[in-house]
Amino acid sequence: MRNLLIGVFLFLLQAGATAQQTGSIKGKLIDTIGKQVLKDASVTVLNGGDSTLEVFGLSKQDGSFLVENIPLGWMILQIKFQGYEPIAKKINFTKENSKIDLGLVYLNINANDLGNVTVTQSPIIIKKDTVEFSASSFKTKPNAVMEDLLKKLPGVQVDKDGTVKSQGEQVQRVLVDGKRFFGDDPKLATKNLPPDMIDKIQVFDALSDQSAFTGFDDGNRIKTINITTKKDKRKGYFGRASVGAGSDSNEGLYDNSLNISHFNGDMQLTLTGQGNNVNKQNFSVQDLLGSLGGGGNAGGGGRNGGGGAAISGLLGTGSGGGIVKTWATGLNYKDIWGKKTTISGSYFFNDQKTYRDQDTYTQNLIPGNPDSSIFNSQIQNSITHNQNHRINFNIEHQFDSVNSLIIRPNISFQHTDAQTAQTTSSTKGIAKFLNSSNASTDRVSDGYNASIEATFRHRFAKKGRTYSIAFNLGKSANDGNNANYSINNYFNTATAFSDTINQRGITNRDASTFSTTLSYTEPIGKNQILEFNYNYNTNINNAGTKTFALNKSTNQYDVVVPNLTNEFENTFTANRVTLNYRFQNAKYNFSIGTGVQSGDLISKNLTKDSSIEQHFVNFFPTMNFRYDFSRTKNLRIFYNGRTGQPTAAQLQPVVDNSNPLNIRTGNPALGQQFIHTFRILYNSFDMVTQRLVFATINANFTDNDIQNSTVFLPNGGQITKPVNLNGTYNINGFFNYGFPLKKPKSNLNFSLNIGRSQSQTLVNQQSNYTRNTSTGFNASFTTNLKENFDMNFSSNSNFTFARYTLQPEQNGDFFTQTFSAEPTYYTKNGWVISSDFSYVKNTGRSEGYNTSMPLWSASIAKQLFKKKEGEIKFIVFDLLNQNLSITRNVTGNTIQDVSTRVLKRYFMISFTYNLRRFGAQGAQQRNPMMDMFRGNRPPGGMNMIRNFRQ
Repeated sequence: MRNLLIGVFLFLLQAGATAQQTGSIKGKLIDTIGKQVLKDASVTVLNGGDSTLEVFGLSKQDGSFLVENIPLGWMILQIKFQGYEPIAKKINFTKENSKIDLGLVYLNINANDLGNVTVTQSPIIIKKDTVEFSASSFKTKPNAVMEDLLKKLPGVQVDKDGTVKSQGEQVQRVLVDGKRFFGDDPKLATKNLPPDMIDKIQVFDALSDQSAFTGFDDGNRIKTINITTKKDKRKGYFGRASVGAGSDSNEGLYDNSLNISHFNGDMQLTLTGQGNNVNKQNFSVQDLLGSLGGGGNAGGGGRNGGGGAAISGLLGTGSGGGIVKTWATGLNYKDIWGKKTTISGSYFFNDQKTYRDQDTYTQNLIPGNPDSSIFNSQIQNSITHNQNHRINFNIEHQFDSVNSLIIRPNISFQHTDAQTAQTTSSTKGIAKFLNSSNASTDRVSDGYNASIEATFRHRFAKKGRTYSIAFNLGKSANDGNNANYSINNYFNTATAFSDTINQRGITNRDASTFSTTLSYTEPIGKNQILEFNYNYNTNINNAGTKTFALNKSTNQYDVVVPNLTNEFENTFTANRVTLNYRFQNAKYNFSIGTGVQSGDLISKNLTKDSSIEQHFVNFFPTMNFRYDFSRTKNLRIFYNGRTGQPTAAQLQPVVDNSNPLNIRTGNPALGQQFIHTFRILYNSFDMVTQRLVFATINANFTDNDIQNSTVFLPNGGQITKPVNLNGTYNINGFFNYGFPLKKPKSNLNFSLNIGRSQSQTLVNQQSNYTRNTSTGFNASFTTNLKENFDMNFSSNSNFTFARYTLQPEQNGDFFTQTFSAEPTYYTKNGWVISSDFSYVKNTGRSEGYNTSMPLWSASIAKQLFKKKEGEIKFIVFDLLNQNLSITRNVTGNTIQDVSTRVLKRYFMISFTYNLRRFGAQGAQQRNPMMDMFRGNRPPGGMNMIRNFRQ
């Protein structure tokens, strides 16, 4: 008891001492002209030494304000209100002068100059649907990239492979000053742009061009980040060049990269390139041909595909595991031509060779006792060589104040060459052997994907009256050749036997799409608008396959395999008419509407001269609601419905037995599915405490879902066909809470994910519901304990509970825990010591897949030259030689664990040169890279300083 009383006394003593060490300031804000009080003006107290934010407040309804908990010492008081000149004043808070009353404070158009005061912005601002972060409020380590800055933002997560998520959703597009940067590839921005170029980061859901113009949401939203560059960094050169060489236990390694940008006002030009064999891709991999997954069939009882509730978890590095050699280069351009045309475009090329070795263990749940399940074990080795070209343009022309045109042409080309070898064995229960297979496949594919979007928009003189028309034309093709050789052994028969498949195939696929949307809006009263919308859409898909078996008499592949030789044509045409109503005022925005669509689907089997025709009539309800509680708090609710049509392959009753252990067939009775989508989003930011709250709920419910019906054969093989089933849903919730700490200056962020999904499949004609519940908790801590120390720490816990109605005894729970820490220490004389440590633990998986992995990488670097533009670095990746990749997939009636070989410990030494040339000298510099050798280093950027007169 005595110790408790002493503890309470010391706590109260400390609290009292703390209270005596802080001050407060109050006053009342008045307009000098109308003598009106000013509500919601920002009152900011900045540190007098470094101008960083200390305390923030707002004036009340009567114009009064009270800001407390101000540290003692010299402070800078800033008062801002839109439309008025800001006021700034230096104040010394002491023990004798800790409570200050300013009385009436008048704001007018004449600012008082109190000396040079550097303006520090609020770190976070919420503007309706947009969350805006001030980049200067989040300090990063030396030679960082945009990705390092994003890791420090509340509600933003960056995975090990560079995938960025905000508010629980993947970011699919990054804009630079409002314009697309290398098309729709976020990583080309996040992994290359330096943080010191960035002024603000804005996160929002981007609408389609037509929706953004009319204000009526069509449901086509993309999670987007827009970065605005600093004004003093918009004229000059910047970038970096790096060369690195090293070794692991097997071969020599290299890591080279280049990124140079030239900005001159509205003109932006960026050149990027990289070459390495250490699994680094500073870009997003695009697969037009669906051929980068390693190839080959999964053997009997492999992954079913189709719909279903899937759960996966990846640890380790690389894009899905494997060893990847990468060469890539790209060019991005943006400018304003004349006064009315903005153009941006990019070209990007990448050449990748992936070496992937995988061990896969799959359990197929089958009705009966626990020993009725079929288990598949597979070892697969593959080499995939992929080449990809991407060209994107964005042209925006403003004819006048009421007419505008947007044109977006895009085209991509891909060539893929893949070889796969695999061995597979299947057992029933624990030890009853069913089959085994040795197979090899070779595939060569070439394809392209081209599209052009055009949107014309017009505003009438009457406010709210508009019309717009959009066109979308697309064309794609995929031609390939393949060789398939396998020896299959069957044991679960009266007499064991084997068969051999030795085939060559030719595939040809092409698709054409055309759609047009006409929209007209008409105001019908104060704050009320109607929208009339018409859409026409047609899709034509052609698919042809020719398969030949080896003719032993001629030793040629000239024997046609009838059931694997076919040609399909699939045509879908739809007309949709929609009527929407919207009401909007200062506090809320509400819209509701419905559309009716008539659609026709014709699927032709040109080989057998047969066809399947279906006619659909659907209603498409929509609803959107946004309520603004205040300038920093809002709630949004969305709902829409859409259809999904079966493909030609799913409709045609053609048996595909190219893999006799995994036979597939179509279903001519297949109908379309209908998906209901709900979204609820809540954002709140407390400008006084700097506390940020995100909450999101996403839900999808699918009627008549296209799922799989699988029948398992006595030999361990399976026959799968698509069927329509109900009961599919997917619900995910995301909650994020973040706030800053003053001592030490840092940010804490907590996020919670909760998910629930269900899908129905048929297994041996019996219904099986797979229900997965997942929860995840993430805590992150970022800090700069001292001027020369940076730390990122995070903990991520993920629980998954899988339940099966067909075999409840196979229900399973698995868990993944990840800890990571990234400390960086840098000295004034240019030494930088960094460490990146993560620990991953898996439980609840199949035997051999419950692993614990400590992954530790460390580096030491020395910055060179007068302004530290150069850096020589020594790095050890995976210091403990423990890196690995484990993935679990739960889909339909299968549970699959995959282990993939990854890059392990290696050593590398590199040299990096950082280019920074801004202002007049930078703009006139013809060849800035030569400065590295000449030693010419003109002064760097300009500080934006606002002056006030005392």
